[in-house]
Amino acid sequence: METFLPLVSAAIIPFIPNNILRYAALAIAILAFGGNLAYSAAPGYQVAALEKAVKSVEEIFDIAADECVGNPRFIYEAGLKLVGIKRALSILRIRTIDARTLPWIKYLQQLRNLSSSITQCRREAEDFQSSVQLEIELTRQQRYEDDMRLKKATLDRMFIGRV
Repeated sequence: METFLPLVSAAIIPFIPNNILRYAALAIAILAFGGNLAYSAAPGYQVAALEKAVKSVEEIFDIAADECVGNPRFIYEAGLKLVGIKRALSILRIRTIDARTLPWIKYLQQLRNLSSSITQCRREAEDFQSSVQLEIELTRQQRYEDDMRLKKATLDRMFIGRV
C-alpha cells in the first residue's frame, strides 16, 4: 500500500497537458517511490517488522506449548530456539540504535551488514515458525488418529455380534 500512491501518480502523468507540470509530477512520483524504498530498507523499519514476526512466533509457540504436552523435548528445544531468536532481535535493536549515532558515511557502510543480519534473523524466525506449526499439526493428527482408533474400538465392542 505504501508504494501505491507513487504508482498511481506515475499512471496519471500522461494525462497532464502541460510539459512542465508533467515533469514536475514525474519527479515527485520518482522521489516518493524512492523514499518508500529507502524507508522500507531502513534498519529501524526492518527491526519493527522483525518484532512483529517474533511476536507471531511467540503466539504460535504458546499454542504448541498447550497442544504438544506429550512431547516435552520438542517444547524445551523450541523454547531454547525462541529465546535465541529473541536475543538476536535484542542485539539487532542495539545495533540499530548504535547505527543512528554513526556519521553518515560509516552508517552507509554498516547498513548492508545490519540489513543482512536482520534478514537472516527474519529467516530463522520464519523457519522456526514453520517447524513449530508442523509439530502442532503432527500432534493434532496423532490425536485424531488415536481418537479414531478409540471410537472404532468402542463401536466394535458395542456392536460385535449384534448383526
